Amino acid sequence: MSDFCKSNKTGGRLQLQSRGSKFVKFQELKVQELSADVPAGHVPRALSVHCRGENTRLASAGDHVAIVGIFLPQPKTGGFMATQQLTMETHLEAHVRGSS
Repeated sequence: MSDFCKSNKTGGRLQLQSRGSKFVKFQELKVQELSADVPAGHVPRALSVHCRGENTRLASAGDHVAIVGIFLPQPKTGGFMATQQLTMETHLEAHVRGSS
């Protein structure tokens, strides 16, 4: 908390400034490995993919996709962080793949 907030006792009051904000399209995809690639008796692994801007709405449920992006671990927030658990969640930041 800043000194200004402490002196005026206005801690944590946020107001939306829509005129000064820039809104971008955002979509989170959950991709899962093909059932043919999963060993018998195992659960398919899944990964989150974050898409922004023109990369949104390019895939629908059930589509087979090839994703180009940056593999980026993100810290988990909130919840039961006091316990000894995995503190990073991995996702991909998707990019458009240029045609060659």
